[in-house]
Amino acid sequence: MGKLIDAAAVKHKDWINIVKSFGCSEYLAEDIVQEMYIMLIGYEQNGLDIWYNDDEINHWYVFKMLRGLYVAYLRRENKITKLDIDEFDLEIDDEDYIEFEQNFEKDLQAYEAAMEDIYWYDKKVFELITITNNISEISRRTDISYDSLRNTFIATKNKLKNKLL
Repeated sequence: MGKLIDAAAVKHKDWINIVKSFGCSEYLAEDIVQEMYIMLIGYEQNGLDIWYNDDEINHWYVFKMLRGLYVAYLRRENKITKLDIDEFDLEIDDEDYIEFEQNFEKDLQAYEAAMEDIYWYDKKVFELITITNNISEISRRTDISYDSLRNTFIATKNKLKNKLL
C-alpha cells in the first residue's frame, strides 16, 4: 500500500469513532471509513498532497472527508422511499384489465383512422421522428432540411391532436 493509506490506517479506530460521533452505527461507520480509504487511494494516485509534514496526515482534511461521506449517505437515504410491498394490492381485477384492453384497442383504432387521412410524406416523417426522436440525424441521412422536417412533424402532430381530441 501507499504511504498515505499506511498513515491513515494507523488511526483507523479514531476514524471509526469520529464517524460514530456523527450519530451512526459501527457497521455504517466501517463502511464510511472504507469509502474514505478508497478516496485516499485515488488522491494518492493522482498526486494530491494531504500531509501536514512528510510524516503526518492532515486530520482536518480527513475529518471533512468523513463528514462529507456521511452527509452524502444521509442524502441518498432521504431520496429513497422505502415501501412495504404488503401494503399494496397487486392483484389485477379481470374487469379492469378487460376495460383497459378495450380502451386501448379503441384508441389504437382511432389513431390508425386519423393517420389514414394524413399525406404519405407527412405520415412517414412523423413516424420516423416519433421512433428515433432525432430530427437532426434524419436530416443528415435524407438531405432534407431540419426546419422542413420539424415543421412537418409539428403540423402532423397538430392535425392528429385536432382529430383525436
